[in-house]
Amino acid sequence: MKKIFIILTKSSTLLSRLIGWVTKDEYTHSSISFNSTLQPMYSAGRKYTFSMFPASLKVEPFTEGFYKYYNRSKMGVYYLEVSEEAYNKTKNYVETMVAKKLPFNGIGLLLCKTKIDYPRKGRFFCSEFVSTALQQSGEIDILKKPNMFRPADFLKIKGIKFVYKGIIKDAVGRDFKDLLVKEEVKDE
Repeated sequence: MKKIFIILTKSSTLLSRLIGWVTKDEYTHSSISFNSTLQPMYSAGRKYTFSMFPASLKVEPFTEGFYKYYNRSKMGVYYLEVSEEAYNKTKNYVETMVAKKLPFNGIGLLLCKTKIDYPRKGRFFCSEFVSTALQQSGEIDILKKPNMFRPADFLKIKGIKFVYKGIIKDAVGRDFKDLLVKEEVKDE
């Protein structure tokens, strides 16, 4: 079995605080990674550290840009186990879509929070992108339409497992496979 990592965060930015205020959720942003170091990590996010726009699908490094500046942001790391075929389908989908640098779905983000179902082709907000990617695996049931998916909804996916809770700064350069081994021993 292979592991797909879901990284949930909440920063002190205006947008994150606004989303948190509206949803009352613990996390306001989601990313996906295919490595226990969480790098590379992919999502829909801002191009410039201090400006919400422009934004698009992108690689999100911990050591530069947004996460370097907001490294005290709260984070939770989770994973799903899938077959190698599902892992490869999901990873290929993510890498292909990120290479296209598709634009951010700001309208979709607003409508998701108000529970208005209005999908926009070729545009994604963070949890919409990650849930769509998981859907590509063919093995993960995401429970609702991607354009209605919030970061908190990842915690409801069948089979999701907890890895880490803390701040981004403490995750930089870390390989979480030591925590995965402990979790797998507990499950046996």
